[in-house]
Amino acid sequence: MDDKIKSVARRVLNEDDDALSDDELLAELENDPELEKLREARLDQLKREMNRARDLRGRGHGEYIELHKEEEMVKLIGRESRAVVHFTHPQFARCKILDQHLRVLAPHHFETRFVSISVERCPFLAQKFQIRVLPCLLLVDGGRVADRIVGFEELGNGDAFSTNTLERRLAKSKVIELPKGELARVPVAERPISYHVGYTSQDADISDNDEDNAKELDY
Repeated sequence: MDDKIKSVARRVLNEDDDALSDDELLAELENDPELEKLREARLDQLKREMNRARDLRGRGHGEYIELHKEEEMVKLIGRESRAVVHFTHPQFARCKILDQHLRVLAPHHFETRFVSISVERCPFLAQKFQIRVLPCLLLVDGGRVADRIVGFEELGNGDAFSTNTLERRLAKSKVIELPKGELARVPVAERPISYHVGYTSQDADISDNDEDNAKELDY
């Protein structure tokens, strides 16, 4: 039995006798009402996370979507807690390069909305946000524009930057979070795609597997 599970089991049972075998611990746990409460709480949390994931996906999270109306963009900025908004133009080659990178990133950063809109479709917003150079990314955090990336100067000042370079720049503005450990060094397109729906620090005491399930729901 995993040492973490043993530790939790002993705390639940107030059992200090390390001589108990795994089978004895499991037998005790099966008869302990506190474990059932933990299990029910865990299931309730996972259900809430699944419902949240479905809601976010229904709103376009996990995809890079082109918007066609200025009103859609206004609603998005006010509604989404985090978003990456690409002001683009269909005839600009660099906008198409950025499209490719954002299309790769969107499924890997599920809690952030990724969208684009042509400046020709949103003259009011282009003027309001003083969009003068393309491509331009507005980075939305908490319903407000917290930062922007104009052109490719911050991405190496050339067309050949990697998706990981863009990812690190977005993370610097805290509109996305970088993956932990070795995964951060893996090219974005080669990573497994998961829903990241969040978890509480209390869950980390249950087990390594439960922690992984809480943070990521594969699709």
